[in-house]
Amino acid sequence: MSNNYIDAATATWQECHDFLQRHPFAILPLGATEQHGLHLPQNTDSLIAEAIALQVGKKSVGMILPTIPIGYSWVWRDYPGSLTFSFDTFRSVIKDIVVSLDRNRCRALLILTTHGANPQPIKYASRELVDHTSIRVLRAFYPNLSQIITDADSTTWQSANFHAEEFETSLMLYLHPNLVDMTKAVSEYPPYSLDYEMSTLPMGALSESGVFGDATVATVEKGEKWFNRCVANIVQVWSEFLDLPNDEPSDLYEIN
Repeated sequence: MSNNYIDAATATWQECHDFLQRHPFAILPLGATEQHGLHLPQNTDSLIAEAIALQVGKKSVGMILPTIPIGYSWVWRDYPGSLTFSFDTFRSVIKDIVVSLDRNRCRALLILTTHGANPQPIKYASRELVDHTSIRVLRAFYPNLSQIITDADSTTWQSANFHAEEFETSLMLYLHPNLVDMTKAVSEYPPYSLDYEMSTLPMGALSESGVFGDATVATVEKGEKWFNRCVANIVQVWSEFLDLPNDEPSDLYEIN
């Protein structure tokens, strides 16, 4: 067991207890099970979140919690195999996890998500917990992403939206190349619809392939580079949140 991180799922309760006595901090990865085109698996977001959380823990500090594999994926609900919590259910799941951590003297939590619809329920769950728990919550969804992918070979859909395209496909080529079928990767930029912004029209109704962007230009090299940048950015904001030196987690952050 490392001094600065622990895997809560594979540790014993005593090991978790001892770790939280030294470092009362936890990291919760939130993913999704939803369509990612024909070239990526439906657990893409979960796999990426889990990998980032592990590296953030290794490079900073925290008890790494099991990845939640289902999120708020209402926009993809018509794709077979895609799963979604309701907004309120997902918010409640997050709150219940935080309450459990609070009972065990955890004092700070990084909620790390790689699915674009998860930040809203996370935000409202966090706000509702402020008056009821002692845990400080930091939310992270690819901080400074526009700076991370400045060297991308494609543009994102509608300036900021992306799904199963160059960025996510490159990350998966780096992390899980055996799960990526580049022979089925496509480039699709669905026509913009005002109904998508102003009505209940789901994002899933706009695309034929399920891809928003260009997956064909993804590479392992870009995936490795972008993954490391993502980890570094989150380590920085998490360390600043905890008032930790970025390069050396230590016993200065123990509680008595």
